[in-house]
This record gives sequence, structure tokens and C-alpha cells, in this order.
Amino acid sequence: MDFIGQRTIIDSFKENIKNKTLGHAYAFTGPEGSGKRTLAHYISKMILCTDHDNAPCGHCRSCKSFEAGGNPGFSVIRCETQRILINQIRGLIDNINIRPAYGYKIFLIEEAERMTTEAQNCLLKTLEEPPKYAVIFMTSANYNSLAITIRSRIVQTMLKPYTFEELNRILKQNGADMTEKEYIFSLSSGIPGKALKFINDNNLDEMRNKVMDFVFNSKEFSALDLNLYLSNNKEMFFECMDILESVLRDALLVCYGIEDGLINNDKKYKILEYVNGLNPHIITQKIYKIQDIRSALKRNMNYQLAVDMITLGA
Repeated sequence: MDFIGQRTIIDSFKENIKNKTLGHAYAFTGPEGSGKRTLAHYISKMILCTDHDNAPCGHCRSCKSFEAGGNPGFSVIRCETQRILINQIRGLIDNINIRPAYGYKIFLIEEAERMTTEAQNCLLKTLEEPPKYAVIFMTSANYNSLAITIRSRIVQTMLKPYTFEELNRILKQNGADMTEKEYIFSLSSGIPGKALKFINDNNLDEMRNKVMDFVFNSKEFSALDLNLYLSNNKEMFFECMDILESVLRDALLVCYGIEDGLINNDKKYKILEYVNGLNPHIITQKIYKIQDIRSALKRNMNYQLAVDMITLGA
């Protein structure tokens, strides 16, 4: 199965493979759910494929063993506890020094930012003087948390947001479709994992309606209703704030006469009514307030206080 999207990255690797200019270490970076791990697997399969003109062909011995999870040229290092430990990196180094029977040996370190300081230091010499047959891939949603000594020795490969068409093809591969819910594309920022989470969430429509009610209806019960919902559904808070912020962002655009590219285009007329006579500064302040509370909550702010501040202005 071909990889959907990220053609610039894939074509660049194909060119490097063809010209034998493949580097020795790369970090695939991007938000959680952006497909870093899947892309790293796809490119690894492409490098190991023996049909170089059609890689990954899916038919050669290498591709079949890769798909079966048993290709000897591909190894994965991932968290066994909360961190990637030095012993795991020592195991990688022992393995990397054993020459393969043919072709490359590829090592994928998933969530590389979880390596302990000792593990990162242990990896440095191998990154400085790798065997010619070895390629080390990393994935990271927080690339800058890797030691500068690591980052200076690898090529950062940043994933781009997916287009609507690409994202919908990915969703269809996973048994979903956002054709009737186009707002999910903008709400997910073109991130497949986030879009899948939204589209498979049976409570999304209910939550979205409560947010819309809260924004567009000035009656007190709308605020109390959202307050009660968030109080009882703590795990939905950040998704709810994504929706709330998206509505306010749309309202701000409309205030400045921009009606194209709205995230919640299906609520356009409600938004037009809402902003009638409203000062854009008020909307901006509301957006800043949400962002401040998001940050404070991540720094252990009391959850109920955060909910009250958002919904009741406490």
C-alpha cells in the first residue's frame, strides 16, 4: 500500500537511494498523530526493497518479510517503561556493528525525545562514525528536547500538514469519511491521528453543539450546561477548547470581513449573527483567555477552576 501524502519527503529519499547519497541519520518530526512512525516504516521498507525501480514493490522477499514484521534489516527501539534506557541503546550499538548479509540495516528509535541523557550520550559515537550500511531513523513530537549534540548529527525531516483530499483518503483507509463533516479537517489541523480521534468520537456532535450554544446563546443555562458537561467529561476538555477556539477564530475573521476558509462553515450564519456589532477586541481577549487557561492547566491548575473560568468567567 502506497503512503498517502508527504510526497516531497518520499521523493527526496527515492532520489537519495537512486544516487546512493542516503544519509546515516534522520529524525521525522511533527505533532502527535501526524504519521511519523508510519512514514519511517514506509521509507525503511523502500530502502530495503530489492526492486529499486519500484520500491517498495511489496512483492520481493525483503518487502514480504517487512510486512510480516520479520525483516532482519529493520529493528525498532521504543519505550519499555516511561523512557528509552541506555541498555536499549547499547543493544542497538551491538546490533549495528554486525554487518548485514546484503543491503542496509535500519534502526528506528520511536519517540526519541524519551531517551535518557545517558542513552543519548551513549548513541553519540555511533552517530559520529556509523557503519556505511547503517541508517538510524528517529521519530519525535518534541524534537528540540533532544540534546543539541544529537540534533547536530541528524537530518530533521519535518512532516507537512495533509491536504483535505489526502486526509480523507487516510480516513477512508481506516473506515471513516469526513465528507459530511468538513470542519474536522480544519479542527484537526490536517493531522490524521487527531482527525481519526474526532471522527470516531461519538460525543463530538453533542460536544460541538454545546459549545455552539455557549457561544451563540447568551442565556445562563447554556454556560451552566457546558460547565456541567466539562465537569463530568474531563478527558474532553482540550478537544472542547479546540472547538471553542475555532468558533472564536472564525468570528474574528468575519469581524474583519473574511468569510472564506471558515473552520465551522456550516455555522456561518450563526457566526454572522454573533459578530453583528461585536468589537473584535472582545473576541481576541476570549481567545487569549482560552490559551492562557490551557497553559495553566498543563502546569497543574485546578481543573474545576479552569472549567469555571472558561464557562462562568469565575
